[in-house]
Parts: sequence; structure tokens; C-alpha cells
Amino acid sequence: MFPVNKILCPLDFSEHSMEALDNAIELAQNLSSKIILVNVISPIPVVPTPSHPGEFNIASYREMLKESSENNLDSIVKNNLPEDLEYEKIIRTGDPAQEIDKVAKELDVDLLVISTHGRSGLGHLLFGSVAEKIIRHTSCPVLTIKSMK
Repeated sequence: MFPVNKILCPLDFSEHSMEALDNAIELAQNLSSKIILVNVISPIPVVPTPSHPGEFNIASYREMLKESSENNLDSIVKNNLPEDLEYEKIIRTGDPAQEIDKVAKELDVDLLVISTHGRSGLGHLLFGSVAEKIIRHTSCPVLTIKSMK
């Protein structure tokens, strides 16, 4: 097998992505690889509205999302990663597929492990698949983990 020094595992904190993480951890342990956890916060669409006292504070909400991602990643590291496993945590904001691909290229990862949600029909048509977009555009090998639940 080709050398696998860095494994990228995107997490959206869903049950599906946690299944992919379990597989990424096992691979990282068996291949003595570093695991890179990435969470991408989707941008918040801004719609111009007239100002009034009850206005929604987008900057504050973005900061809350980032803080929540940091806390979730810290919890995952504490509760799921073996102590001897080398890791890195990354949080990005933007289109998930594009940001995951950027991270893979920037860090020159050897393998990307991602879950598939198994959407089909209208759900797939409307929402697409982050995993599918990544497979089409990224330059590194991708291991997709289909949820068994």
C-alpha cells in the first residue's frame, strides 16, 4: 500500500461522520498516520432588512458557531482519539466541499475518509452530496464510508 502519513477526516458531527471517524482512527493507528479533523461551517446568507432594535447579530452568531465547532472537536479528541494518535483540528467557513478540498491540497494529505449520508431521489437532487463533490474534484484518494445505520 502507498504511504499514508496524513489522513483527513471531515466531520459535521452527525452519526454518519462519526462512523467515518472510527474508520479513520483505525487506519491511522494501523498505518502510524496523523489524523486531521476538519469541520466546515456553512456561510450564513445575509439578506438586507431594515434596521430595528431586535436585529439579528450575524457576527455574534458566527462566533457562536465557531465556538460550538471548537468545543465539539475538543470533545471528540478527548473521547474518541487514542492518546498516542497524532492529530490536528481545523475549522473553516465556506462551502464544505470546496473547503475540504482546499485543506486536502494545502496539507498534502494522503487519504481522505468521509461518510456518505445515502440520500437519494429528491433529497440528493436538492442538496447534492458533499462526498460526491469531493470525489469529483479532489486530487487525493478518497475512502467513502456508507453508514450502516
